[in-house]
Amino acid sequence: MRITGGELRGRSLISPKSSGVRPTSDKVRSAIFSKLYNKVVDSYVLDLFAGTGAFGIEALSRGAKFVTFVDINISTLLKNTSFIQNEKFEIIKSDVFKAFKKLRIKYDIIFIDPPYGKIDSKELLNAIKSHQLIAKKGVLIYEESIRTKFEIEERFILFDTKTYGDTKIYYLELTL
Repeated sequence: MRITGGELRGRSLISPKSSGVRPTSDKVRSAIFSKLYNKVVDSYVLDLFAGTGAFGIEALSRGAKFVTFVDINISTLLKNTSFIQNEKFEIIKSDVFKAFKKLRIKYDIIFIDPPYGKIDSKELLNAIKSHQLIAKKGVLIYEESIRTKFEIEERFILFDTKTYGDTKIYYLELTL
């Protein structure tokens, strides 16, 4: 697993050996960032269920101003972020829903990559909205299995989807 673009392009990231961990592939991450190209520079990014931190590190590599990583298990994330200036990111070791109470930033990009089939998408999107975590023109990228039921909260607009093998990427915005 490597960073696919920006100043850290080509840098290898550690992936845990656990069979339950499913990091986003380089190909999928690269495609997401190609779509987000003009939104990343100087953005505030929230990486939920961060795992290896690949999405947030990729965002920093491509010019994001600040990234918040949230995950219950941060051991791999700590290793993968050890070379990045600390003032550009924070790591919150917490359940995602509990972490929302601690967050005070409105994020331009929120990347959501829960364990496939384990999180109710509508409940999660509602919590993001109710905690006012998304900036006015912010984008949410939700990664899920093609076999998992995906429902959106009515205050969001689904503006694109892409499928890569078993992975489906949903692109959402808030309704105004």
